Amino acid sequence: MKRTLRIKLFLYRFVSTALGKALLRLMSFGVRVKNLDGKKEKNPKKYPFLVVITTDTEAGYVNKDERRIWQKEDPEAFIGYYYGIRNLMNIFDKHRIKTTFFLSTQCFSSKGAEYNKIKKELGNAIRKEHEIGLHLHPDSDIALQKKLLRKFNATSAFFYTYREKLKIIKAAKGLIEKHLGKTIGKKLISFRWGNWALDSNGARALNKLGFRVDSSATPGIKGHFRAKTKYDWSKVKRHYPWKLSITDYQATNHNNSNIMEVPIATFDFFGIKLRADPVNSVLLNRAFMEYYKKADRSKKSFPFVVITHSCESMYYDGKPTRALKDLDSFISLAKKNGDVEFVTLKEAYERMLIS
Repeated sequence: MKRTLRIKLFLYRFVSTALGKALLRLMSFGVRVKNLDGKKEKNPKKYPFLVVITTDTEAGYVNKDERRIWQKEDPEAFIGYYYGIRNLMNIFDKHRIKTTFFLSTQCFSSKGAEYNKIKKELGNAIRKEHEIGLHLHPDSDIALQKKLLRKFNATSAFFYTYREKLKIIKAAKGLIEKHLGKTIGKKLISFRWGNWALDSNGARALNKLGFRVDSSATPGIKGHFRAKTKYDWSKVKRHYPWKLSITDYQATNHNNSNIMEVPIATFDFFGIKLRADPVNSVLLNRAFMEYYKKADRSKKSFPFVVITHSCESMYYDGKPTRALKDLDSFISLAKKNGDVEFVTLKEAYERMLIS
């Protein structure tokens, strides 16, 4: 195991303890969110504050040492789908909220009992009116590779041509329609590229195929430049939704597509850029309060997008993880505010259009 990973695991295990969380709370004054400016408006809280819980639904699990076994490492760890969805649904049912599941179509390469378990959990989520969106990991999606009769060696959109991206997205959409039904296929309007690795031609392909909302953006954050998971949202400073550009995906003022970008909420912690993710524990709670107090809601609602992963909600035996418990705590905190509403990404998109 690499030294940096060992350090990260040690820090995560520590901040997940009671003592570690107490220290994080003491240090949470270091959380900052720039470019919200809601205090400048006379009535900055006229419309509701929307919380959008999004789950990247993939193979994988959390190891006993808290190391994440991602789909790329073990694409046939289908427990990340059925145990993962089940654990999350237990939390969502408890709080009676609706969310969005961004689905990697790798689940459709499962067979027999595992396939049936996945279909059952997805059917349960659909029946309870959670949204199904599309999530792409071409290099670890065996079902997608079989459909297109070729292998892929990268997750990031940067490593594919426009025509390749068009075929990949269209094929993945077709897999969802085949396995979950035409009704779900017609409702499929939300998208997130794996590892947040969307690019301009990827946006162009999404626009052509009729997607209406994307949530790949992580404002101010970039990474993995020497890897096939390269992503870059470093030029984006905006936290409010914008029309995704098909000529420069990081531009927030082009208005040349039909796709609304609803970014994942990001924040600074003593200069370190972080996402609104339950793995960040009490810092997520502090970031939520920063957005809640400062985001301008004078003209329309504000969508606060939280990201989690199905495979991070369970250990190999299906038992709930620390991250899942922290998600539960976050939802409880957010619900204490009377004008907070939990919605799917599609619902947030529709609210943005009509408000």
